[in-house]
Amino acid sequence: MKKEIPCTILIVDDDVNALKGMKQFLTRPERQIITAETAGQAMSALGTKTVDVMISDIRLPDQSGIALMEEALRLYPEIDVILMTGYASIEDAVTAMQKGADTYLTKPLNPEELEIVLTRILQKRELVRENRELLKRLSGQEVMQDILGTSREIRQVLKSIREVAVSDAPVLIEGETGTGKELVARAIHRNSDRAEGPFVVVNCAALHENLLESELFGHEKGAFTGAVRQKKGRFELAHGGTLFLDEIGEMRLETQAKILRTLEYGTFERLGGTQPLQADVRILSATNRDLQKEIREGRFREDLFYRLNVVTIRVPPLRERAGDVTVLANAFLKRFAAVQKKGVKGFSREALRLLETYPWPGNVRELEHAIERAVIMCQGDLIEAEHLPEPILQQAPGQDKGGQTVVLPVGISLKEAEKALILKTLEHVGYHRGKAAEILGISKRKIEYLLKAWGMSGLGRKGGAR
Repeated sequence: MKKEIPCTILIVDDDVNALKGMKQFLTRPERQIITAETAGQAMSALGTKTVDVMISDIRLPDQSGIALMEEALRLYPEIDVILMTGYASIEDAVTAMQKGADTYLTKPLNPEELEIVLTRILQKRELVRENRELLKRLSGQEVMQDILGTSREIRQVLKSIREVAVSDAPVLIEGETGTGKELVARAIHRNSDRAEGPFVVVNCAALHENLLESELFGHEKGAFTGAVRQKKGRFELAHGGTLFLDEIGEMRLETQAKILRTLEYGTFERLGGTQPLQADVRILSATNRDLQKEIREGRFREDLFYRLNVVTIRVPPLRERAGDVTVLANAFLKRFAAVQKKGVKGFSREALRLLETYPWPGNVRELEHAIERAVIMCQGDLIEAEHLPEPILQQAPGQDKGGQTVVLPVGISLKEAEKALILKTLEHVGYHRGKAAEILGISKRKIEYLLKAWGMSGLGRKGGAR
């Protein structure tokens, strides 16, 4: 007899009879079946249970199934989604698959077909789980998904994640916009004792300050105009798991005070409520601001800062991660080529050179978008320079007006030519020794040795080695 794979399945459909029929058909001893009639009920269920597969109608009374899927995947990226509709259309099918649906079925559903699709998804999930367990045993450490790179800087981030994951201490993740702070937070959660609990995200910059408090703590019916029913807040939804406060520096002082109280006493109240509720959550937070400066200027509470800043992880900008651009670019290429169903296999030498020398002010996020665009524009099997966004082409050595060409007079010695070329390359990459070494095809150690010999060891450094 085939072994049943334990799983939790969420079915979302406003047709009560269809909902009951699917639940009855899919019920097995090893399966927990949850049902919801609206997108709002579905998100509440996702916040309280670890769901493996969501089966959702594409037409819901309060939100489209595709919008529900996007929100679910943003908060719980490891969930698999099956979308269904009674209004079959190629457009809906393409949109659903492009945005993350595992598959798309039309109503009335064929029960046997649904079971076949579900079994395939569960077998795939089980295989992934077994592979992760194998990798843990082989490497002696938890798998760090999605955080790619081989640079010393990113290896230090991964080391910090492994060290802090085993505790329950609050962690403050610092870094520029687009560096991958949320990926770090998710990795901490996945490798912690709370991995089976929910991971709930609050983007403090995306919510209006009047709504943020309600989102965090929830509200009772009638708490304010428009509060027509009780709503659970993110603290409540994250119970037993991790709450990630992104862009914490954007939060107003009144809300900061309430979060501080929740962290100190482990309890909170919904807006309009009097019943204290428990908050068994681990807090991870992130910011691209200088919180010490925000404290000095009276925009951030010092006591909350020290509560959140028990451990700090700094995510380096992409320009400081020598060699990682190629690793990330190839990973993005593989992903987007599969999504776009294109046979793009790599980069031309010139395109790769431009990617490696560009300073990436938008960090990993900018690189990801650049590769997605390049894959869309590419009609062959190699991404050429012409497929890259204009800012990357404009910053190319020798193409801008910043004096990137090295002019060497006739009669100059090889040592003098070497010095001129190394200094100009260092200037071009912001005096980053690792990037310059990669461009020149020499070791970083040799650049350090030559700079010392020229009496220029501190060239371009303002307090930190690179």
